[in-house]
Amino acid sequence: MKFLIFVLFIFCKLLLAMDISELEWSKRLLIISAKSHDDKISINFNKFLRESKCQIEDRNIQIIIFEEFKNKEFIAPKFIRDQYGIWLVGYDGFIKDYSNDESILFRLFDLIDSMPIRQNEIKDDIC
Repeated sequence: MKFLIFVLFIFCKLLLAMDISELEWSKRLLIISAKSHDDKISINFNKFLRESKCQIEDRNIQIIIFEEFKNKEFIAPKFIRDQYGIWLVGYDGFIKDYSNDESILFRLFDLIDSMPIRQNEIKDDIC
């Protein structure tokens, strides 16, 4: 009986978790895969987030964080399984950039600003 309840619990959790592909054409994604909330990637990302909140919003970026490849809202995409780092995923669902450390954060806005769709969005920036 306990096993059945456990299986139902896991099944329900999977049904509630969203696939990142559901965000295609509505958001750019910055996916962080870290060992824990206090590893180097997480600490540097949190600093970047505090300093860049407006620029992140201007570029329509949704941040999704996986700790130990788990997230309560999203199913881990295949490309992050067993790999730590930071990925930028474009509106089209394709990976635009990746780094296994925080170095992507230093080039993130320039990379996005060079994209054709972004060129049309720039006129509405508030930052």
